[in-house]
Amino acid sequence: MYQSIKWNLKDLIKNPKDIDKILNKTRLLVKKVETYKKKLNPFLSEKDFISIIKLIEEIKENSSLVSQFPSLWTSADVKSQEAKALESKIDDILTGFDNKLIFFSLWWKDLDTKNAKRLMKNAEEYRYYLKLSRQLKPYTLTEAEEKIINIKDSTGSGTLVDLYEMLKTGFKYRFEGKNQTESELSIYVRNKNPKKRELAYKLLLEKYKEYDSELGYIYQTVIRDYKNECITLRGYKSPLTVRNISNDLPDNVIDTLLKVCKKNVTIFQKYFKLKAKLMKLKKMNRYHLYAPAGKAERKYGFDEAVILTLDSYKKFSPEIEKLIRKVLDEKHLDSELRLTKKSGAFCASIRPKDTPYVLMNYTGTARDVATLAHELGHAAHSMLASSQNIFAFHPVLPLAETASVFGEMLLSESLIEHETNRSIKIHMLCSKLDDIYATIARQIFFTIFEKDAHEAVANGATVKELCEIYLKNLKEQFGNAVNVPKDFKYEWLYVPHIFFSPFYCYAYAFGNLMVFALYEMYKKEGKSFIPKYIRMLSQGGSMPPIKILHELGINPASEKFWQQGFDYVAQQVDELEKLIK
Repeated sequence: MYQSIKWNLKDLIKNPKDIDKILNKTRLLVKKVETYKKKLNPFLSEKDFISIIKLIEEIKENSSLVSQFPSLWTSADVKSQEAKALESKIDDILTGFDNKLIFFSLWWKDLDTKNAKRLMKNAEEYRYYLKLSRQLKPYTLTEAEEKIINIKDSTGSGTLVDLYEMLKTGFKYRFEGKNQTESELSIYVRNKNPKKRELAYKLLLEKYKEYDSELGYIYQTVIRDYKNECITLRGYKSPLTVRNISNDLPDNVIDTLLKVCKKNVTIFQKYFKLKAKLMKLKKMNRYHLYAPAGKAERKYGFDEAVILTLDSYKKFSPEIEKLIRKVLDEKHLDSELRLTKKSGAFCASIRPKDTPYVLMNYTGTARDVATLAHELGHAAHSMLASSQNIFAFHPVLPLAETASVFGEMLLSESLIEHETNRSIKIHMLCSKLDDIYATIARQIFFTIFEKDAHEAVANGATVKELCEIYLKNLKEQFGNAVNVPKDFKYEWLYVPHIFFSPFYCYAYAFGNLMVFALYEMYKKEGKSFIPKYIRMLSQGGSMPPIKILHELGINPASEKFWQQGFDYVAQQVDELEKLIK
């Protein structure tokens, strides 16, 4: 029987004091790399080149281990001063290591093409990593400048982001006679009682309104720092281009994605009109967007959620089910609610050989069951790619959502398909469409807001003006289908990704729409699809994403491809329309 648990970090490091031993060992490895500095020239031998890469690989593995340990510790207890102090100490030390190794990266980027090809010829497993590094040459500064930026990042915008998280975690909401965390309060935006839904949203948004100056200033500073470094100093074409290049995706692919998403926003507007009709409302209100429709949502025990998730994966692939069971059996999942625990959910992959760690805040809703399937999908993706080296086992962000979203679909399709009760089926389909909206249209309009916000801040926009830009953004995506109260102008302050990782959000829409195409392939091809899918996940980040997709017959630069994803969404809306007539 599975119970909601805390995770076991001792599989990574048994005692925090052991970190000093790992850091000392890593320091010696850095010194070994430095001994090659005088040997670097266009005619460096293949043997010495591979030796340097392998040393850097070991350094990267050690660095990931010692940096992720306090990060996971802090996520489980954001108030732990010990964890925070350790995290800061390690950040400073690793920044020092990075600065000592910058010389090799700069040399490699500047090396002539002929000798670069010669050295890559015998470095097959590192080839894509080395190629990506050379692609950044136009945006790379001098060694001295890169060192300054490394130091700046460890105490600059990164610290502001930590402050943002600390402020958010400290927010407490008086609701139903007790203090509640943001995770606990968020449950009520899907409550069957409309008064509770509205009050939960009002409490949440009032808190962000109260701290709009502080949180808004943090965001403005993050954007200014991003612009100063990436646009002014490095010379990227636009703020969005920075993310696209890190994802190894051409601007035109993401421009096409944004264009097709905006064109299809009416599909979601139609859904919200249907949902309003189902709920006997004249017009949907943003307070009630995620209200349960059909039969009231039931609670799922944690053990039941695990069984449902394991069964859905096992029916598809026993190999994948075995991998996600390992996460549970090794207690690498932290699912219980705690006041000092980080909100939200994530999967952390440390090194290729490590079983990933999953954090979530399990409250027993159907959405939490989907979150469990989602995050365990991420874990399976990492474990399937564990044969890759540490440079290549992380997929780029848009492909990183493949296994997670596919896992959610396996779960939801199975539950809906076998449900015979019309009211429950309506509830499940609405819940599915709510999540599709939240991971596609909502994320794309976050990205559109970010584009507008980065431009506005560059032109001196105030926090108040950013709020108005966001409110306009909401009205565009909802059209005349949803009434948007003015207090939602503060909602953007609640979105962590735009603070932590600018333009991260489009990856969700990219991944979801791509998975819809993959799922249709699976339904047509049956079992013969599974080996191709597993092979795709096993590539990790060892190949360009465009090449990985082309091998599956997918062209992400085509409007037709993205439209196929929206056609699937439209089919789901049409199915709902038939059910409620």
